[in-house]
Amino acid sequence: MKNPFFLFLMINLLVSNIYGQDESSLKVGDTAPGLVLNSTNNSVQSFSFPYQNRITLLFFWSSSVSKSKENIYKYKRVHSKYSDVGYKTGDGFDMISVALQSDKSVWAQDLEKYGLENINNCISVKGYNDMFIKNYKIRSTPSSFLIDETGKIVAINPSLKIIIEHLDSKRNVELNTEIQTKLSGKVMIGYGALKPLSYERICFINGNDTVKSLMLDEKGSFLVENINTLLNLKLFITNTTKVTEEQVLFLTSENGEIISEFNKIDNGFDYSVLDVEIPYLKPYSENKATVKVEDKSLKDLYTLEKLFLAKEVVLSKNAFQKLNSIIVKLKENPKTSLEIITHTDSNGDLKANQDLTVKQSTVIAKYLISKGINKNRIKIFGKGEEELLNTCKDGTKCSDLEHKENRRTEFKFFPL
Repeated sequence: MKNPFFLFLMINLLVSNIYGQDESSLKVGDTAPGLVLNSTNNSVQSFSFPYQNRITLLFFWSSSVSKSKENIYKYKRVHSKYSDVGYKTGDGFDMISVALQSDKSVWAQDLEKYGLENINNCISVKGYNDMFIKNYKIRSTPSSFLIDETGKIVAINPSLKIIIEHLDSKRNVELNTEIQTKLSGKVMIGYGALKPLSYERICFINGNDTVKSLMLDEKGSFLVENINTLLNLKLFITNTTKVTEEQVLFLTSENGEIISEFNKIDNGFDYSVLDVEIPYLKPYSENKATVKVEDKSLKDLYTLEKLFLAKEVVLSKNAFQKLNSIIVKLKENPKTSLEIITHTDSNGDLKANQDLTVKQSTVIAKYLISKGINKNRIKIFGKGEEELLNTCKDGTKCSDLEHKENRRTEFKFFPL
């Protein structure tokens, strides 16, 4: 029989250790500890709080923990909307993502997959054992901290609703009260080269009531009119054999920008649309019609050719002069954002073509940023061979001149 006093002592030590850990955990009101971590391009980034007098969302995740990546698309949407709006006391809103993992190659793949190039990305190859990570006393991913412009923690593991409410409370201008009545977007299957979910029914639900129900078209697209977007809308698609157990469904904008994954439930797939995502589901025709900038020509679509040689990702000699005209327009109209949409011909593999155009758009964006354009004003898309201008699809014999017609980059301007 073990000594009773020894058992009593061990129990007390265990309890003290548990309570000691709780007491040492970070709390709301604490100053956020600084960070020094490896970043992209083999560089090192350091962050001290307050961070540049900006509100900051710091979130920890891991490529190996699927749950830790569930909110990434939503975080991107919040960052896109709130990064540079006017605030009462702060200069803006930033996000810092920290991956807790040793595999840098998988991390880099995830950054590209989720389109995280426009935020601060770091990696802790020592995971939880890194001395700077230890200061946050986190025990699992995902973990997140909302930090105000003074460096104080205002919320730990906040919901999207809490993050948005805090940012709205800090704005120095009133929110736009115009009610959007149309929704347009797509439902796509898979990762990378997405394919449309065609001819399946999508329902728009508020509570237990189906507000609208319609059939997705051949491209997985939908357009809903006369709908109150102030409702708590949920999208629902019933189970279909077109989606395997290994695949996922994505909700995208009309232009193909991923908004979020659908949730897999017993009888199908659903997704609750956030208020911050509603503007991204506005029909492009309406976005274009409401552009209000000093230069009316920005309402038009710019299409530039010969920015790249066929199947290359290096800008051609003639590209820079053409891109400089875009830079001039952006600097003359500082309250505009830009979408870069690159297309190629049908020669080659479908997925390789899609990946190529994403890389080409990225190269263009990096050039614009190097010339002083804020990265938060730019969004990139790669359409591959999805939107050919002629009949030169796979299996059709065409001249190089005909194929060249499909190799182009489009620039679309929108108000911030």
